[in-house]
Amino acid sequence: MSFIGVGGEDWVELDMDLFDRQRLSRLRNLLTEDKERIVAALGVDYEIEIDEVGNAFLVVDGDRRFQAEVTNSDRLMVTRILDPDSPL
Repeated sequence: MSFIGVGGEDWVELDMDLFDRQRLSRLRNLLTEDKERIVAALGVDYEIEIDEVGNAFLVVDGDRRFQAEVTNSDRLMVTRILDPDSPL
């Protein structure tokens, strides 16, 4: 964050790319450091895949099975991705 301007025209410049990099770094750390507990909870081993817009997926047997994110309370949330071939 930097302060730019002079006098009454001061404003704060936020580096949104830095926020995204920090979010992804935190997410990757949680998914790798706690992998044993996550695998035990999910019942499957996974690989981490990040798409071009910063969404994180847990890939199982070549398929994206779960999406992962860090919540506002700094907790890891893993959501199952529904199978497109399922009846639901």
